[in-house]
Amino acid sequence: MTHTTEWDAIVLGGGAAGLSAGVVLARTGARVVLVEDRTPRNAPAAHMHGFLSRDGMSPAALLQTGREEMAGFGGKLLAARATSVTQPADGKFVVALEEGSELSAPAILLATGLRDELPGIPGVSELWGGLVHHCPHCHGREVAGQRIAVIGGANRPMSVHQAGLMRRYSDAITFYLNGIELADHERAQLDAIGVAIVDGQVSAVARTDAGALAIAHGGSDSSEHDCAFVAPLFSPRSEAFEGLGLARVGESPWIEAGPTGRTSVGGVWVAGNLANPRAQVITAAGEGSAAAIDMAGYLLEHDLGRAVNGEPASWYVR
Repeated sequence: MTHTTEWDAIVLGGGAAGLSAGVVLARTGARVVLVEDRTPRNAPAAHMHGFLSRDGMSPAALLQTGREEMAGFGGKLLAARATSVTQPADGKFVVALEEGSELSAPAILLATGLRDELPGIPGVSELWGGLVHHCPHCHGREVAGQRIAVIGGANRPMSVHQAGLMRRYSDAITFYLNGIELADHERAQLDAIGVAIVDGQVSAVARTDAGALAIAHGGSDSSEHDCAFVAPLFSPRSEAFEGLGLARVGESPWIEAGPTGRTSVGGVWVAGNLANPRAQVITAAGEGSAAAIDMAGYLLEHDLGRAVNGEPASWYVR
């Protein structure tokens, strides 16, 4: 027989969005449990940037601090993987965990983030988060003045944007098109700001003995740089709750949500990269907080209804 535990709220995902929501909900006295599989998107990064008062902090340290804060307010954290989310006839949501148990609650926040689908160039995945980056706003200042390569790929709009934006940080920018065809006006713009353009395919990247980045391209050619930026494709980590039938934004895979993260299914909220692929760490944390505050109001309405009917409600008891 499957063991099911009852909660006021369940948070799926232990990144900045999920932990921020977990802290806010725990502070209200809600019985909240957070499920995380401990595979954060930014695990390869040694530092994060653009987070007010935490610039340069490691992502791992931020998450550990968040876990401690949530636990300190009475929240429960589970290092586990959710395999499915369903909504039985009683209106509550049931989260099945890989190890066999279940969690149930009337409100759930989805904050499982996205996956970076890296270009299939040998060496890119091995150097990801070290010599190979994707976000100019996250890492541009740290490589200012270096010899920077931008390698084009399947995410064409972002690749072209990177090539132009990285020119703000260095006068030594080389854009390897790697299959991208530039419109005449795009080539003219990049030429005008001094971005070197290399046609042809990139076949591999590798760290040199001196710690630089070697890029093999155009058959037998190889060029040396200090780092590279690539534009991955993004895919939401939404497999566990596809059965909920959440509305998506147009034809995209991104979950449609209101300003506080409410989705098309009552009792379900979303925060972070599941709905907003451009969200940085600080953005995701703010979205998690906004969703949690809205969830707290939703849970209050449930409690008030139960109280009027003479049923027990979940109240904060110190």
